[in-house]
Amino acid sequence: MTEQLTAGAFAPFEEKTFRTIWTGGFVSNIAAWMQNIGVSWVAAVLTTSPFLLSMIQVATSVPALFLSYPAGVIADHADRRKLLIGAQVFFFMVLLVLTVLTQLNYLNMEVLIIFTFLMGCGSAFSNPIWQAITPEVVSPGNLKAAVALNGVSFNLSRAIGPALGGLLLTYGAIQSVFLFNIVAFVLLIWILYQWKNQEIMAPPESFAKAYGEGITAVLKSRNFLKLIVRTIAFTAFVGALFALLPHLSKYEWHQTTIQYMMLWVFLGAGAICGSLIYGKMTELLRSYQLVAVSCIGVGATMISLALTGTNLWHYGLIFLLGFGWIWSTSTLNVLAQLYSPDALRARFLSVNITIFQGSLALTSLFWGWVSNEIGTIATVEMSGVLMVAASVVLLFFPMEEPSADPGEKVACTAPILIPAEQQAKTNTD
Repeated sequence: MTEQLTAGAFAPFEEKTFRTIWTGGFVSNIAAWMQNIGVSWVAAVLTTSPFLLSMIQVATSVPALFLSYPAGVIADHADRRKLLIGAQVFFFMVLLVLTVLTQLNYLNMEVLIIFTFLMGCGSAFSNPIWQAITPEVVSPGNLKAAVALNGVSFNLSRAIGPALGGLLLTYGAIQSVFLFNIVAFVLLIWILYQWKNQEIMAPPESFAKAYGEGITAVLKSRNFLKLIVRTIAFTAFVGALFALLPHLSKYEWHQTTIQYMMLWVFLGAGAICGSLIYGKMTELLRSYQLVAVSCIGVGATMISLALTGTNLWHYGLIFLLGFGWIWSTSTLNVLAQLYSPDALRARFLSVNITIFQGSLALTSLFWGWVSNEIGTIATVEMSGVLMVAASVVLLFFPMEEPSADPGEKVACTAPILIPAEQQAKTNTD
């Protein structure tokens, strides 16, 4: 990572197509974080139910269960540029309608969940396509540096977006956040329209055959199946924190809008700092060990967050959690890249996305129900304990180390967390 950020790190910016798409994606990433964090806070204002609040995460992630893999198959058969333009137009229309409904005072939890689900559908469809276009917008010699810069875009936007969203919510309204995102989608549509990509020759097999071929290949890959187990072990427990964080912030810690947004700013800052030493971590630990150690750290941080403390305490812990988050998710996604055969790459990666987002959705629903029964603090503490326990167990089941160095692909950051939408614009490898 450190080598990638020195000599030649910014070489991809010399290529106009990459520079333009990166800029548009960066602005759109910021807007996506603004909206998703803003929506989660508005939901906390509309309801005190932890279960209903967890439905925001469920609505964001569950579409990946049904759409990500078909989208990966389509990405190997169709014009990716046209597919991405269509997805951005869909986002634009959904947000436009939501903005109008909000302006007319029709915004409630039901409306918020429905439109969050629609945005999740667009993200689930477009994410695998975004992942597949990086080699099309940059020369082969600059590919690794381009991937690193995509990671920079992701982590910077995660730090900037929540701060801007908090300011707009404090001094404006949620409509201003929606409008910012609408403008970002218009910018991205224009950029994609200007991009003249090369026409991709569709493989000769039918959609159904390609669909089945990808599933069969995944099931035969022992390494990829071991990776899936670790992905589930991570998302099944960390989902509790992010699904319930709005409730924790507003009703347990009694924070203001700005204070809630600052939690996400510190998370992003921690992820940025963690990414700077990720390369060194990959030299010290094998991939499966790094995932386990990172998850143990995340689980321990969740347990600590469940304890009483000041805002400074919460910010410090969230900052540390950012380290574990970026190390674990980066390694999981790098392994997904390295275990994916070139001919089936989009399909393998879309399976990884489906597992990540699907697990996040289903377990968020579960943790929301648990929180209604035993309380939010106890739920986050329980999930942290279980995450530590599961990670310790997985240390005794090693994975085969891939031939390439995962540290070289650190910027293939994970499918993100609360917003499924922003992944689609940054995880492009």
